[in-house]
Amino acid sequence: ASCPQGKFGFKCLFQCACKNNETCNPTDGSCPNGCNPKFYGPHCLLFNPFIYDPLGKLYTGTMNRTESEKPCQPWNSSIFKLFFNYTGSQFADKSLPGAVCRNPNISSKNKTSPWCFTNTNTLKEEKCYLSEGECPDGRFSPNCVDECHCQNLEPCDKQTGKCKQCYDGWIGPACQKKCDAGKYGADCKETCGECKDDLCDHETGQCLNGCNAGWKGDLCNTNCSSKEYGENCALSCGECYDDLDCDIFTGQCPEGCKDGYNGTMCVHKCVASWFGKGCSKQCGKCKDKSPCHHKDGSCVEGCEPGWMQADCSRICMDGWFGQNCSLECGNCMGDVSCDKISGQCLGECQNGFTGELCKSAIFVEEETSSAGGTIGAIVGVVVILVIVIIIIIAFKLWRRGKFRHTLQLNETKSSNDTIAQEKEEVLRTKETDQLIQDKEDQSESLDNGYDISKEPIYANVNTKKQTCPIQVQDLYEYIRKNKMNDCTEFKKEFGELPLGVLALYEAARKPENRPKNRYGNIIAYDHSRVVLTPISSEPNSDYINANYLDGYKRKNAYIASQGPMKVMFRDFWRMIWQKQCCKIVMLTNLMEACKTKCEQYWPDEGSTSYGNVSVEIIQTTVYTDFTIRTFKITCNGTSRDIKQFHFTSWSDHGTLTSSTPLLCFKHKVDAYNKDSTAPVVVHCSAGIGRTGTYIGLDYTHEQAKAEGFVDVLKCAQLMRANRTNMIQTWEQYMFLYDALLEAVLAGETTMPVGEFESRYQEMCIPKAGFEVSALDKQFEVAQKLLPNIENTEFKAALAPENIDKNRVKNVLPANRYRPHLYTQVEGSNDYINAVFLPGYTSRDRFIVTQMPLPKTVADFWRMLYDYNSNTVIMLNEFDRNDKTCALYWPEEYGYTVSYDPLSIELLSSSESNKTITERIFKLSNKIKNEDRAVKQFEFNWGEKNIPSSAQALADLLREVDHWTKQSGKGPITVHCMNGASRSGLYCAISLLLERKEQDQEIDVFQTVKTIRNNRPQFIEDKEQYQFCYKMAECNLRPPPQ
Repeated sequence: ASCPQGKFGFKCLFQCACKNNETCNPTDGSCPNGCNPKFYGPHCLLFNPFIYDPLGKLYTGTMNRTESEKPCQPWNSSIFKLFFNYTGSQFADKSLPGAVCRNPNISSKNKTSPWCFTNTNTLKEEKCYLSEGECPDGRFSPNCVDECHCQNLEPCDKQTGKCKQCYDGWIGPACQKKCDAGKYGADCKETCGECKDDLCDHETGQCLNGCNAGWKGDLCNTNCSSKEYGENCALSCGECYDDLDCDIFTGQCPEGCKDGYNGTMCVHKCVASWFGKGCSKQCGKCKDKSPCHHKDGSCVEGCEPGWMQADCSRICMDGWFGQNCSLECGNCMGDVSCDKISGQCLGECQNGFTGELCKSAIFVEEETSSAGGTIGAIVGVVVILVIVIIIIIAFKLWRRGKFRHTLQLNETKSSNDTIAQEKEEVLRTKETDQLIQDKEDQSESLDNGYDISKEPIYANVNTKKQTCPIQVQDLYEYIRKNKMNDCTEFKKEFGELPLGVLALYEAARKPENRPKNRYGNIIAYDHSRVVLTPISSEPNSDYINANYLDGYKRKNAYIASQGPMKVMFRDFWRMIWQKQCCKIVMLTNLMEACKTKCEQYWPDEGSTSYGNVSVEIIQTTVYTDFTIRTFKITCNGTSRDIKQFHFTSWSDHGTLTSSTPLLCFKHKVDAYNKDSTAPVVVHCSAGIGRTGTYIGLDYTHEQAKAEGFVDVLKCAQLMRANRTNMIQTWEQYMFLYDALLEAVLAGETTMPVGEFESRYQEMCIPKAGFEVSALDKQFEVAQKLLPNIENTEFKAALAPENIDKNRVKNVLPANRYRPHLYTQVEGSNDYINAVFLPGYTSRDRFIVTQMPLPKTVADFWRMLYDYNSNTVIMLNEFDRNDKTCALYWPEEYGYTVSYDPLSIELLSSSESNKTITERIFKLSNKIKNEDRAVKQFEFNWGEKNIPSSAQALADLLREVDHWTKQSGKGPITVHCMNGASRSGLYCAISLLLERKEQDQEIDVFQTVKTIRNNRPQFIEDKEQYQFCYKMAECNLRPPPQ
């Protein structure tokens, strides 16, 4: 809560001291127009005649006389500026002060206290008399800038800030560190409730932004009451069926809505003309087309003429008509009824009646007939014969039906054994299939109420195919054939793996250990589980959901673990410490598809203790697809460093579109602490799908290098013998093959900067007995592994309205990589022929596009605006004779080109050298009243596939780098004529040099593979491929003077 007027600071302990009694800032005490003349300092708490730091460097008071009572001369005097060139940054005031005592940071004036000049002619310096003061209670440190946070608001040590005990919510030697996110209270031992955005007050635990859906109260630790749901339980349930409570998180009704309501929340009454369960029934014929009751469909005002019952859904019975069918028909001829609405007979009236409704009688003289008796007798005989015939037919039909029923009973009885057997097999299959779901997110439904003790145990029951060895030289063809016919053979091979629980799991099934399993059906086998050193006071504290897995020729090379939950943070770090692990491979994000896949088990900054293991984060390095964190972990006074390798681009659904990022990631893992024999901890969410795929890749890659063959099937069999269902899906299984193929065909392509020149020279020369060089072979592998993008991915590019926006028909953007345009311009949609490309440390570093066509110029500027791209690299020449080549910028200063609401104006144009022309444009949005600067670099490439000058391209890269570091925002837009032939080479070289600067290593193969994943036409021949190497070599040499 904010402090009352006149107070500020921690718990409002401090009194404002502003000039003219003005109100100070309630947080830091700063005053809008300066301090009361008696005080100074950022909080106006320091008395003028005193200094509060040893040398008075921070003094900003108004003392203006020296020890000899001479007046100070102003520091901002022109004479001092001329002689000494003082600047405001040298003074605590951050500007040149007037005639006051100061001790500025000037190396040539090493003074021990504030001083000033007393004479402008002689430039005489003299010391001021200022005593050293003591900070007011509640503050400490030089200049008293820090506040104490002591329990019971006791004063802290005025030098160090140390307290007897910290105030709730504060920790550290000087009680200056707030509790980490998610913690609060004394010593930060309390855990926040279900706070929105995970933000609670570090002192009280009160949730700052309210509660997550389903929770309420100041601490958000109380579930919603009956009929409440949502954030802070502020919403009321809808009209749920049978008055059941709705879901406290989503508000959805568990069994649908009451009659008369629909929608997921059951808050919407049926619209007019509909009623009943799910509003699925249509109203009857209500009077004057009035709406029926939304629940039972009854018509409040009655029915239209000709209809009856409460809901007016039934037409009048024959013989009745009118409003609610309350009127009886007249005397209509024969069996013909009257009209249900008007009552008019549909035929003629009976003899003797007339009128519109045939209700008026006609009186005539009665005649007799001698034939009447004869006709009556004949009719009677006929009726009797018809009745007899009907009885005989009915009896025969009854006998036949009874016989057929007897046959059916006999057939059912004779097949009972077969049916019982089939039913038993079906139940057995369902029981087994229940054990493991195909996807990790499907397992989440098993978190609560899943009784694992009822699971059957299968040991050594796999009678299927156990092994499938493939020579490395045959691997490409094997994968190609197995992908035919919708990958039928890969699905079949994956189906050879055993499913379900294959070993005992007594420890996992103990009631005390069940909460330690993220998913109820994914447990740790007894024979392979990681056994922790138990804690003496805690039975069963030796259990963690993690298993040892063997590597290639290496026992217990890996620990496959589930993603840590809060309940296992302590055990996870105990495991890391006790098993002396130095690498953690994390293959999941904390949240995926709005579901928690893993809790954050490390601090973002500083250190946090998990049990008796303290974890301090030392360094975080972020790359496009992964993050590497370095931790110092300490236990019982001993410390060691470990690294966490966190791959962030592998979602829980499906597989990676390219194996290159994972192989680059794996290279980082393998390169760290190569001599360690401790197991590598690998985890995703459940610790079986992505975890199994990564471990399988590492295992088979080592196998390929050592023996020249691979056996993925056997590797998966061995993993599943030690942890259930490792490699969850056939897609993951096939991806392992693809990644393995790239790894074995390409070999080690990453070169440290120090080895690059010598290794590159070796690659260019064929070895004895060989006709081609290693560089030729590497390019052949890159060509062999070109990505195959399905035609369905080009749906937008091939749409009839977009086909003419493509300069060439074989360079098209795949849907998943193209930018979608948002700014509305008349006659345009969201399509442009362009693709995003990643950098080495950031996503969407580049947008690569074609030279605009006359009809796509507006789209080009829309793209720059929508994606905040203020850098354009133009790699093609502008040919005025080419009618397809649009000059997309204004050539004259002050001239504006408009594509409402966007407009472009040329601000400047210059040639930095013979090969680079630089232009700056003002890009404006009239609707948003917004202006942006866009810089274009036009590069004179030459006429060949590669630039005419490697040094000129190096100059361009340097100029662009300088601009983007200074002013660059958003992705860099690169274009050549077709959006591939030159643009790909530029981006590849830019990525190469970014990696070289970041990690002091060069990898042409992985760089080319990375950009080709988004556009396979990049780096179209060996000449361009080798030019990448030459540019890397050129960059290592000092630039020409």
